[in-house]
Amino acid sequence: MANISAVNASGSSDLLIQSAITIAMIFVALFLGDLIQPWGTQVSLSILEVGAVTPTVFAISGIWLVLGAVSMSYLLFGWRVLPAVFIGFHFAALYVYGWQLNPFSYTDLGVLRLHAWTNHAHALVTTLGPLAAIYTMRIFRLSHFFEGEKLIFQHVIFLMILVAFFNTFAKFFVDTTLRTWLGLSIRIDEVTYIPSMLIGDLTGGIGFVFILALVVVPVIRLVAPKAIVEE
Repeated sequence: MANISAVNASGSSDLLIQSAITIAMIFVALFLGDLIQPWGTQVSLSILEVGAVTPTVFAISGIWLVLGAVSMSYLLFGWRVLPAVFIGFHFAALYVYGWQLNPFSYTDLGVLRLHAWTNHAHALVTTLGPLAAIYTMRIFRLSHFFEGEKLIFQHVIFLMILVAFFNTFAKFFVDTTLRTWLGLSIRIDEVTYIPSMLIGDLTGGIGFVFILALVVVPVIRLVAPKAIVEE
C-alpha cells in the first residue's frame, strides 16, 4: 500500500512539473511572438463590423511561436498535459493580449462580450491541433520523434507542417463561420487570411520547436529528467 502511495505521489509530482514547464513554454512563446511583432512580422487582418461600410484593419504577429511550444509539450510529456496547455494558453493570452474570457459579461455599452467565445475556440484549436497531428502521424506510423535523446528532425518538421495546416484551417472556420453564428463582425480577407496565417504557423512553429529542442530540452533533461516521457 505504501508503495502504491509513493508511486501516486511521484506521478502527481511529475505531472505538476510537466504542467509548469508547459505553461512556462507557452507564456514565453506568446511573449516573444508579441515582442518580435514590431520587427516587421505583422499580418494585416480586415474585419468588417456589423453595419459598417469600411473595414477595420488589425495588425497581428505573423509568427505564431506557440504552436512549437504546445507541440513540444506533447512530444515530451504526452497527452496528460492537455489541461495545462488549455489553461496555460488562456492565462498567457490574458496577460499578453488582455483577452476577455467571460462571454457572459457586459461591455461598457451593455453588450455581451460574445467575442470571448472566439477566444475560447482559438484556445481549443491551439490545444487540440498539435495533439491531433501527432495521433494522425501515429496512424501512418510516422510518430517516432526521438532516437535516444535526439529529435528526428524529418518527422518533427512533417509534424509541424501538419500542425500548421490543422491550426490555420480550424482558425479560419472559427473566424468565419463561428463569428457569423455569434452575430459578430465578419472577415473580408479570406483570400489573404489562409496564406498569411499558414506561413506564420509554419515559420513560428518550426522555428520555436527547434529552439526548444536545442536550448530548453537539454535543461529539462538535466534538471528534471523523470518528467520527460517522450510520447
